[in-house]
Amino acid sequence: MVKVKWTPLARSDVENLFHYYKDISIRFAETIIDEIFKATGYLEMMPELGPKEQVFSHLKRNYRYWVVLRRHKLIYLHENSTCYILMVWDCRNSPEVLRNNIKE
Repeated sequence: MVKVKWTPLARSDVENLFHYYKDISIRFAETIIDEIFKATGYLEMMPELGPKEQVFSHLKRNYRYWVVLRRHKLIYLHENSTCYILMVWDCRNSPEVLRNNIKE
């Protein structure tokens, strides 16, 4: 089992998601957040579970993702015994914008 650590950006992404969706439906906002945290539970047990993120294939590190509710990607990096959640990405956004968010 690996340790899951959230970056400040990823925490901010989750908070922003919750605040955005709570105005539409508090129940839906809670469901999204619950599903995101459920996914991190899977990553604790199987950090190589998600496919490699092709947007970052040009980088040296092995970035992966896990899609939550067909709409949001948990972008993460598994190194040693830690799984770093780097960001929560809305899949409806441009991959080019995503590419510009990670720098090595």
